[in-house]
Amino acid sequence: MRHIVIALVLLVGAPAHAAAEDAFRAGRWAEAAREGRAEATAQSLIYAGRANLWIAGYETRDKARAEALVAAAEKDFDAALAKTPNDPEAQVQKAVAIGYRAKLAQSPGLAKDCRDRFIAVRDAHPDNALAWSAVAGWHGGSVASLGGFMAGMVLGAKASEFEKGFQRVFALAPRNPAYRTLYAITLLDLTTKNADKAAAALKDIDSLPAADAFERALRKQGAELARTLARGDAKAAQAQARKLSAFGNLA
Repeated sequence: MRHIVIALVLLVGAPAHAAAEDAFRAGRWAEAAREGRAEATAQSLIYAGRANLWIAGYETRDKARAEALVAAAEKDFDAALAKTPNDPEAQVQKAVAIGYRAKLAQSPGLAKDCRDRFIAVRDAHPDNALAWSAVAGWHGGSVASLGGFMAGMVLGAKASEFEKGFQRVFALAPRNPAYRTLYAITLLDLTTKNADKAAAALKDIDSLPAADAFERALRKQGAELARTLARGDAKAAQAQARKLSAFGNLA
């Protein structure tokens, strides 16, 4: 499982204003995790888990530390679900944590569990852009990781579901820069032949609004990737996309 499934955990906002939310929106990840547990509301626990997954995916080079952070995040999501079991955000975040574990452990069983949870949320909430992107990203990331034949045979993943799903995402959230960056990164991860399509997805990304620190970071990644694509070096863009992705810096 590649970055896109993982990174989707950080794309949702929330209405409450408290220390955990403020820290998360500002990109103070460790503080967001600490304050989220201290506040102990369903939403603050989600912020705590999301913050730990950010640290695991983007700021950690050691696999064992990443695994520990993922385990801590999953506990946060479980605690949030104990308070609000039907909350689609909490359900998606729990599934993403499983996707992290699937990637780190290279476990087909966990990957299928992640997929099934994503699909359940998407089907229950057909206007939820995050759920659509989670399912689409799962398919695209799986094919990029294993190749079309093996991904289809082992996991049931299809590149067509990636494309179809993201078209729905863009209809639901056309101005969210993070979705566009994640789509472009996965396009390049699949093949350098997608360079033109990735460039089109990233066109004028600097002008799109960002709701929090993660969206700002993904917007910046998208802008950097667009500049590389503009130079016409698809191989360099592909290498850059893989480096920018979650877990791209693990030793």
